Order: sequence, then structure tokens, then C-alpha cells
Amino acid sequence: MPLHSDAYYRSLAEEVIKNAGVDEPPVPIDEIAAFLGVPVTRLELPLWSTAALIYEDGMPAVLLNTTKDIETQKAGLGHVLGHLLILLADTAERFPKGQSYTHHEADIIADELEIPEFMVRDQAQKWFNDYRYLARLFGVTEKRMLGRMQQMGIIKNRGVIWDY
Repeated sequence: MPLHSDAYYRSLAEEVIKNAGVDEPPVPIDEIAAFLGVPVTRLELPLWSTAALIYEDGMPAVLLNTTKDIETQKAGLGHVLGHLLILLADTAERFPKGQSYTHHEADIIADELEIPEFMVRDQAQKWFNDYRYLARLFGVTEKRMLGRMQQMGIIKNRGVIWDY
């Protein structure tokens, strides 16, 4: 069973985004699910549950908890789609029992589905690294966008962000 880097998992998300024809932010994760042929059903689930990947007649389907806020639902949908993309990319993987990967990999894919690096780099060049504008463009918080841009090395983490 092969070991994969974080970059590999990010590339799975980038590939599905591009194949779905999404080239501008924000990435509509519901449309990514539809592109993959995965129905998404929203219902009131127990508080401890955000999302579930289930199989209906042998095909994957997603349940999302409507008691959670929209951001949490998007993250949950991205996470379960991450599990699915891992399975589709490597036939040696198994879900849910006996899995050789952890939720960390699904979280990497979920983050990349919501804030894809190739789009952030493109938009950052167009908008002079304005993380506040990019946060609104991608539909995420400013703190999350700033962290993502620092993680990518676009903005250096020097402890002080000047407000002009």
C-alpha cells in the first residue's frame, strides 16, 4: 500500500475542481458532489454528527446535519467527499473499516476543495495579496484566508499585519 504526501491529496481535490469546470471562486462544493454523482441530503441529525458518507443501493450518498451552521456543513461535505476521492483514486483503499489513512487526509482534501491553492495564487496576484478581499471572494473568514496564504508562503508570518 503506497504512502502519499499531503501534496498528493491536494492534487486529488485540484483535479476534481478542474474537471468539474470550476475556475473561479468560490468553489461550490455542492456542485462538486453533483459532478461526482453523489446526492446530498440535508436533514436534522444528532448534535454530535455533522456529515455522513453512506451507501444507498451500492452508491455513495451524503447526509448533512441542518442543525449545524453553513460553514460547518461545507467543511463536513468537503471532508466526506475527501474520503470518497481517496477511495476513487486508489483501489487498495477501504472505507470505513480497515482504512489505511486517517481523517487528516480527508481534511486536507476538504480544505483544498474550499480554498484551492491554484485559485488562491491566481486571485492573490490579481488582488495584490489582499487576504480580506480574498476571504470574501472565497466565502471564508479573514483569519482562515490569512492562515491559508501564510501556509502557502504568499504572506510571510512576521507577527504584525499592518492595517492601512
